[in-house]
Amino acid sequence: MKNNLTWLDLGLISYEEAFIIQEQLHQQCVDGFRPDTLLFQENYPVITLGRGTQEKNLLYTAEELDAMGITVTAVSRGGDISYHGNGQFIVSPILHFDQYVKGAHQYVRCLEQVVINLLVHYNLNGKRVKGRSGVWVSEPGTGEEKKISALGIAVSHGVTLHGMSINVNPNLEHFKTIIPCGIEDKGVTSMAACGCSPVTLGDLRDQFILAFDGMFGTRTTKKTIAEL
Repeated sequence: MKNNLTWLDLGLISYEEAFIIQEQLHQQCVDGFRPDTLLFQENYPVITLGRGTQEKNLLYTAEELDAMGITVTAVSRGGDISYHGNGQFIVSPILHFDQYVKGAHQYVRCLEQVVINLLVHYNLNGKRVKGRSGVWVSEPGTGEEKKISALGIAVSHGVTLHGMSINVNPNLEHFKTIIPCGIEDKGVTSMAACGCSPVTLGDLRDQFILAFDGMFGTRTTKKTIAEL
């Protein structure tokens, strides 16, 4: 029998507002008041500092970032520094991960596989890079391996928080304000930069749900913000 999940799409929203909602959903899930949930969003430009962030990986001053319309915030996930912004798809699975996999390591590998399977739908060959989380592609023209999907999770009371991002058509110049995930020798790319036809975040969301259900054996249905 498949586990029933719900999904909720916040649309374009500030990271801080979205995280307040994510914490509410997480607590409801921990308390057993709501089923496991996939939370989707698109954020205004923001740099997030994970628990493993090194100061040297933030390349611009607060004043310079403010002039570019980019805010900075510390977050509770693992990992180093990341950027989120318009044109980037973000999903936070809020779920009892041990009901689906054996341990956090397998959970991360399964999330990466969801993205790899999803990218096949858009004729992109996603792959892993040994020793590094996330999903990578070979950028057309140069053949250089670049990250297209970043991943960082947290687990509290057995329920996950945070999740992953997929670069659809963000401002890639904004990634130059940081050393993404602390990786100095690899760049960042997007579906648009890899030659994909214009992709809406709504279409990507629907395809992600199909790929997630296929990987985790779940059945995911929609909820609205009014049902929180």
